[in-house]
Amino acid sequence: MLHWRHPYLAGDASLGNIPLQLYNTGLIQQKKIIRLEGFPVLHLFVNRSGSGQFQTLHNGKEWTLADNQACILPARVPHTYYPHPDTTWMHGFVTIMGPGLSDLLKTMNLPAMETIPLQSTEAIWPLFDNIFQLVRDNPPDKDWRMSALLYELLLEVLKQSSFRREASTPAKNNENAIKLAAKMIREHYAEPILLAEYAQSLGYTVQHMNRLFKQAYGVTMHQYLDDIRFEKSLQLLGLDMSIQDIATALGMEANYFIRAFKRVHGITPGQYKAKLYPSG
Repeated sequence: MLHWRHPYLAGDASLGNIPLQLYNTGLIQQKKIIRLEGFPVLHLFVNRSGSGQFQTLHNGKEWTLADNQACILPARVPHTYYPHPDTTWMHGFVTIMGPGLSDLLKTMNLPAMETIPLQSTEAIWPLFDNIFQLVRDNPPDKDWRMSALLYELLLEVLKQSSFRREASTPAKNNENAIKLAAKMIREHYAEPILLAEYAQSLGYTVQHMNRLFKQAYGVTMHQYLDDIRFEKSLQLLGLDMSIQDIATALGMEANYFIRAFKRVHGITPGQYKAKLYPSG
């Protein structure tokens, strides 16, 4: 990535309702900045190397920007920022405006005027490169494409910050995810469950979720589901229901139910039912 700055790209009222608009952007070696009246639009900073310090001038709030970190500085907040001693501070920035910005940031719930820890910045720098390339090429649909790129950049920051939060509190997150997955299985055992989709909906791969289930319950998700179904099957076998109807009620295919039941209990469901009702 090159060392570059592009000033005042947008700011034209003719951009109308394009949701996100670039004001300026750069990747720079930062020196001390003091802005007594703040900056006209919002800043998003992503650290490249070294580290620096931010401080608001109206209330003295401070935060840092270092490796794998980002931060958001709202428009018109008086501030200063400067590199830490004995460091060369490089960071990328975009300044953003547009009618969709406020609602988007509210939805994303990205914090302002504080450090945003990121899991990684590897996927972020290519987006900066794409923004610079679009500025340089200046195609006719530049503003529309830029809006999409800015959204993608904010979304990647959100994703990486979420990954970092999950990684920083794995025990709590894992415990909650296991409990929720187990609850979903208990409540929906009678449906054709795709366990991979359950795991994915909670932000895990099925392999990772199975490892967590083994730690918590001593079985995989699929074994846990089968245990629930076989427990229910013993109740249903005591009712006047066919094996086909019982399998359907358990969300299972009949042949699989028969094989799996025999593997667990040593006899088929029909043989188990015959023992319950020996007179036929």
